[in-house]
Amino acid sequence: MKTDLTREQMMMMVERARHERSIAAGDMIAAGTRRTLSALGRWTDRFLHLLLMSPTARQ
Repeated sequence: MKTDLTREQMMMMVERARHERSIAAGDMIAAGTRRTLSALGRWTDRFLHLLLMSPTARQ
């Protein structure tokens, strides 16, 4: 199979694909971290609310 692309053009395409994959991986990590921290914040808020609003809490 013969291609019309030069070696340099193919290498540029591979480098661009690697760069885009790296950006996509970073976006995925950032989204997962954001979701995790948001859930942790909600759970902490619920826990503190239950702890401080319980009938046995000191007034």
